[in-house]
Amino acid sequence: MKHKEIKFDDLVIEENGSWSQICNSCIENHIDSGYLDELPIVNLICGVKGCNNEATHYIDFKYEKQLD
Repeated sequence: MKHKEIKFDDLVIEENGSWSQICNSCIENHIDSGYLDELPIVNLICGVKGCNNEATHYIDFKYEKQLD
């Protein structure tokens, strides 16, 4: 999936929308952190394609689109 020119290779698609997890480095490089939530689950890998850092937040694509 591609979101705002960022390719995600790991995402969860649910009935109400889709989400993925993201690390601090990818947040700093790609995303406005205003619509991210802290990730309560540990040991998840960042969902951005090519990144293998541990995720610190999750991004809800449905919620983010409502902000545009």
